[in-house]
Formats: sequence, structure tokens, C-alpha cells
Amino acid sequence: MRTFESHPAFSAIECDRSEALMNDRFFPAYVRTAVSAIGNDFTDNFDVRRFGPAKKASASLLQHIKRQLSALLSAAGFVKMRGVQNQLSAALSFVAPHIEHFEWLYQQLADEESRQILVLVLAYRALGHRRVKLPLNKPDYWLTLDKVEALTKGAESIDLRFLNFIAHKMNLASLGYPIEMFNTPLGVVQQLLLQQYRCQAIDDIVEVTAGDTVIDAGGCYGDSALYFAHKAGAAGHVYSFEFLPENVAIFSRNMSLNKGLAERIHLIQSPLWSTSGEQLFIEGTGPGTRVSPASTNPTAKKIGTLAIDDFVRREYLSSVDFIKMDIEGAELEALKGAEETIRSCRPKLAISVYHSLHDFWTIPKYIDKLGVGYRFSLRHFTIHHEETVLFAAPSS
Repeated sequence: MRTFESHPAFSAIECDRSEALMNDRFFPAYVRTAVSAIGNDFTDNFDVRRFGPAKKASASLLQHIKRQLSALLSAAGFVKMRGVQNQLSAALSFVAPHIEHFEWLYQQLADEESRQILVLVLAYRALGHRRVKLPLNKPDYWLTLDKVEALTKGAESIDLRFLNFIAHKMNLASLGYPIEMFNTPLGVVQQLLLQQYRCQAIDDIVEVTAGDTVIDAGGCYGDSALYFAHKAGAAGHVYSFEFLPENVAIFSRNMSLNKGLAERIHLIQSPLWSTSGEQLFIEGTGPGTRVSPASTNPTAKKIGTLAIDDFVRREYLSSVDFIKMDIEGAELEALKGAEETIRSCRPKLAISVYHSLHDFWTIPKYIDKLGVGYRFSLRHFTIHHEETVLFAAPSS
């Protein structure tokens, strides 16, 4: 019978047998988490507000999955132990092809909370909501969500035509924000109450502060722009990038409800990319809108791109203090278009890395190679696989 240590993923990182070193490495921490998940069967760990009612897999699909896992298990050389071996095989096979990248990131993260989040989020992605419960799923989270949902009773609403999302007009004064906006309760909780683009790191807090100039990549309905404008204060400036007309319409309505904050917000209706003037296809709708060099949709429209470096020069910005990105997988390309700005201004960064698995390492590796000396932290803002944010703070 093969042990964990004989799995190919162990040899990939040349694992040291010293217990002290083993405890400070990604793969042993990941294996411990996967083992601890065995036997879990959480029934309160599915976000119906985000995904709708949970769907049961058909018998044929379950049988297919079982056969696939069994084949992986046999190839790895483990003895057959129903359920347990299947789960471990799925968990190990999920990270094994990328173990060196995950090990690099694990060592780069500045705090233990970040390392725990990395391990837990990957285990969740590998094993699913019935096996792994993420830290946010606690009674306080659900009480907060109920409190925000209470603000929607009798309120004007907009069908966002994205999944089952309905935006309600909510006054957020009771939550500590002098803001009125159309948004979903989940959006309010993530953006304003959990403060998705703020990170309490070891040495400092990575966040927008008074007087900051902010680039808000992925403006959507204007919720993050309003949050940043509130944090930046009267001397701050927020440049929010959103190009889909349906999103811009709600963005504009939210600006009209907050005229004081809106004076600090500048809407730019272009997608960000590595170069300016590239014609890309628009795909998706609502918060899921993205741009792509290729499309299988014969009716897909095109739009011209803008690079952050070109925008900074065009607007004669003397500084950029904070860059946030949540642009549906285009984050790395947009960062490439911000190379000069990052090197010269050394802004704080809050970059979404959840859209694809390779973003977890390609994005921090790109930022690291710029030579600015950033310290990395990782935070997660849902009970499911979405909204993992990489924070980067320049060394003083």
C-alpha cells in the first residue's frame, strides 16, 4: 500500500522529512486538511442566494464520477477503500500538477491566516461544499445577511437579468454608510460590511485611505466605486472602469442617488487590457461580463481596450495609490498594462484570483517579478469558491 509520501506530488516539491519543515509547507498542510474533511457531510454549506436550490446529480453522473476517481486511485497505486480513498485521490490529483506553484505562493504569503485560506479554498474546490466549510460560514454571517435583506422589504427593485439576482434600492445609513444604492444583499455584505477590498495584514492595513487616487477595475453597478469614494474622502479620486451598457445604466442611477460621493468618481467605459486599442469580444452579462480575444458567439460585439499606463499618462495622474481588479479573468492582462504605474507609484493592490486556478500563482508571480518588493496576503469573502482576493502591499 502506498503512503501519502509516495504520491507524485510529494516528490515534486522534494519534501524534507524534518517535522518542523514539513509543518511549514503547503502540501502537508493541504493533506491534513483533506484528511480532516473525510466523513464530513455538511447540509448547511450551500449558498442558495448565489446559486439557487442545490441540484442533485443524476445516478448516471454519479457513477461516471465514481469510475473516474477509481481510475485515478488505481493509477496512484493506493489500495481501494471506498469513499475515503476516492476523496483523498480527488484532493491530491487536484493540486499535484501545480504543486510547485502552490508551494511558492504558500511561502510568499505574509501571514498564517493567508496560508490557511489558501489551503482551505483549494480543498473546497477539490472536494466541494459537502466536505469543506470555509471560515465565513458562521452564525454572524447569516445574521448580517438577514439584517441587510430586511432593508429590501417594500423597496424599489431592478431585475438584473443575471442568474436570479434582484437589486433593491437600499439606504445603508443604519449600516454605517451614508450611501443609498441599488444592489443585492449579498453585494452589500461583501463590498461594504465584509469590506472585500480591505485586508488587515501583519504590519499594516491594505485599504483605501483619505486622499487616495483609486483605480476600480470592474465597476459593475458602482457599489465598489461608492465604497472607495467614501473611504478616500473629499480629496480622493476614484476612476471606475465599466463598459457594459446595462451595468452602466444601474451605475449611473446609483451615482444619482449619491451626488456628493459621485463628484469623486469618474466612469471610464472601456475594458482594461495589456495594450490599448485592441478590439476584443464582449461575453457574458451583468457581473459576469468579460472580454476575450476570441469568441464562439457569432453575434458577440467588440470593444476597444485601454491600458492603465496609457490612461495614467492621458489623465496626467501624478499618483495612483490603490488598484482593485475584479474583471472576470482579465486581471493578469490588465496588470501587464499597468507595469509602469505599479513600478513608479507602488500602489496597494487588491486583485481577484478566483476566476481560474492558474490565477492563484500567475498573478502574484507577475507582480513579484516587477521588483517592487510587495508583501502578499490572501483573503476570501464567500462561503463558496468565489471572491478570493490577493492583497499586495509595497515594502516600506
